[in-house]
Amino acid sequence: MRGFMTFPFSGAARAAIRLAAPLLCLCLLAWAALPGPARAGQRLERASLILQWTPQAQFAGFYMAREKGFYEARGVNMMLIPGGPDRVASDWLDSRNADFCTMFLSTALERYDSGMPLVNVGQFLHHSALMIITRKGMGIRKPADLDRRKLSMWANEFQIQPRALFRSLGVNPVYVPLGASMDLFLRGAVHATLGMWYNEYHTILSAGLRENELEPIFFRDTDFDFPEDGIYCLRSTAEQRPEVVRAVVEATREGWQYAFAHEQETLDVIMAKMEEAGLPATRVHQLWMLRRMKDVIEPSGSGGISAVLDPETFRHVVGVLKDSDVIRQAPLYEDFYKGPENDR
Repeated sequence: MRGFMTFPFSGAARAAIRLAAPLLCLCLLAWAALPGPARAGQRLERASLILQWTPQAQFAGFYMAREKGFYEARGVNMMLIPGGPDRVASDWLDSRNADFCTMFLSTALERYDSGMPLVNVGQFLHHSALMIITRKGMGIRKPADLDRRKLSMWANEFQIQPRALFRSLGVNPVYVPLGASMDLFLRGAVHATLGMWYNEYHTILSAGLRENELEPIFFRDTDFDFPEDGIYCLRSTAEQRPEVVRAVVEATREGWQYAFAHEQETLDVIMAKMEEAGLPATRVHQLWMLRRMKDVIEPSGSGGISAVLDPETFRHVVGVLKDSDVIRQAPLYEDFYKGPENDR
């Protein structure tokens, strides 16, 4: 049986091969060291992340990162856990039932103040989408006008920000529990309601009220314009699993980029997740939510999606919450934030 066929090379060719071989080896070694997509046969690290609410387009970046394999490509076998009124994300993180969770910055600082050893590892919403919604003609044009007026508001951690605002103004609304619908507001049983720009505001519009009939008051226009959805984990996770933390943040960023660039595919995934959870959903509402999420995550002219918690914004929020007696101790930015130092 004949051996392998050999091909003659000129002396110049052989010399070029000898010079190129070390460079090729260096390139292969450098590639192997990069924290990029998982290679064939690479062991996946298990991780879990609980979202602060039930499936909806508010979390499209996470669902698309899971659906498109972005977590796996970075070596993470990710399990996404829906949150909700009876499944508080920060509690699950505190009890170690989840490795990561999403939270508002105000919630995270309150939990930190209570002794929970958490850190922020990625901040995607840099401004607030929270708003106060009232009808025109009610005499409510600013937060101070809500003194002794009926305001429907959520329980749990979602009330930290508005309560701090009213406390700073010396305003005492009459709080009415806000459930899963806008019925109290639509029936005129309250003077105003809290809501999110990407969710409840559109629900009210879908019920038949027109924008020129409403008087929206955005928290983003006040000193209480706090960053909202960020990714958090316990300090021990950030210290012991830094590669996993970095992979989760980068895959989620890629998930948001994909979601915004492929709206209809993303809506297919979100609608399927909501149907699986037994939740009522309309495609029009989820499209509104997805586009408003793009407005708050990737504002026009921003040049992309940032996952960095801005230090000046962080210090401002800490100062406001201290002045409002929501928290007593002020964590240092360097101790609290363990995410990317800059965006590529």
